[in-house]
Amino acid sequence: MANRKKLTEEQEKEIMMLRANNEMLEKSKREAEERGSKVAAKQIERAQQEVIDHIKSIDASAVPTAKSTSLSNVSKKKEVSNASMFDDTDMSIFDILEENDKINKEVTEKVKEEEVAWSQDDIVPSETTIATETTFNDVDSSVQYDVIQLPSNGQCYRNKLDRVPVAYLTAYDENIIMSPNLYKDGLVIDFLLKNKIMNKEINVDDLVSGDIDAIVLFLRATSYGPDFPIVVADPETGEQIETTVDLTTLKPKEFKLVGDENGWFEYVTPIKKDTIKFKYLTRKQEKQLKKVTELESFGTKAFLLETEKETLLAALVGDDKIAENDKKVIRSATAIMEKWAEKLKKTNDSKFTRIMTNAMQLQIMSVNGNTDREFIRKYINQMPARDSLMLRKYINDNRPGIDFNIEVERPESLGGGSFKTFLNWDDSVFLNISDGREES
Repeated sequence: MANRKKLTEEQEKEIMMLRANNEMLEKSKREAEERGSKVAAKQIERAQQEVIDHIKSIDASAVPTAKSTSLSNVSKKKEVSNASMFDDTDMSIFDILEENDKINKEVTEKVKEEEVAWSQDDIVPSETTIATETTFNDVDSSVQYDVIQLPSNGQCYRNKLDRVPVAYLTAYDENIIMSPNLYKDGLVIDFLLKNKIMNKEINVDDLVSGDIDAIVLFLRATSYGPDFPIVVADPETGEQIETTVDLTTLKPKEFKLVGDENGWFEYVTPIKKDTIKFKYLTRKQEKQLKKVTELESFGTKAFLLETEKETLLAALVGDDKIAENDKKVIRSATAIMEKWAEKLKKTNDSKFTRIMTNAMQLQIMSVNGNTDREFIRKYINQMPARDSLMLRKYINDNRPGIDFNIEVERPESLGGGSFKTFLNWDDSVFLNISDGREES
């Protein structure tokens, strides 16, 4: 057997990071295959090959063992499980997520040959702890970094960790930023944060979105400058205005709430005077909420298709204004609509989405000291509308994060002056820098 070539310490570190990226891509590919998203899976596979080729260029013997990703049997099992997953129209969001989690774990056990670093956490919300230490003893001193103050002041977490060491972006990180396939599945920010947050005990998924925004803002501003190009609509004329925002002017909102030992916050409802303990959703939970909303939207679409089908068929009865051949075409179309609706209902048969109560089920941790999830679900469904409204307003008004309210100067050609608007800050914030940089 040939001896493995001697690598420098820097090469060893790079291989470790590349192997970690490969494992993350492998997990993402499996999840895309589970969802039936063949295009996304193929795109992720191509990104995986780029990572493996990079490892080969450093040390061919370090290339990770290929994993079998044959999911035919498991996919069939998942399809059956999904068909019955939403039979109860009043199902708790935790039931939905836990069922999905069980399916994902079954798939993982089938496809993996060795333990991977990215374990699947219990999907039911628990008290968030993003690290066990608040010191930076394990931070590599050879890497340039800065310490970011979190907008939440650490109050959303058990250990109250309020600042995070974040490394500056490097040329290698641009491989991630320039990978359009990662944007498709919303993985770009996750990849960057896992690479750049230097305290590896911090789980990015457990950070609240406002703290994520602050870290991403730091990375974007320090790496590509403070000028952030945007296009906004003038509220008076509807004209599209191209302008830039100075990212250094964006500051954290004042966060005055104090979390308890679990990172929960207290609110007393105005009508029933109940004491509610709530938490701010983590990045992982916000993704889960979005996923459940998408699943429920299949049910609403199925309901609309069935309603329209019945309307069309009813309209044909006794109608002598339309030709018989045209009636056949319409009946054929309604048959297609029925099949379409049935396929959608296999995923979800809800006649409406429950995004509001789903979010509250994730946010509310106790009611008058009762933490039982089934009790809380029933309480939310029977909650007076004003109590629900005021609680949601309190949570939104006090949400930790960056103040993205901005003022835009109107060009003189459009009358001058200025107007206030809101800066859209999402996972695409690095997209608008690639073309300009490559041309320069």
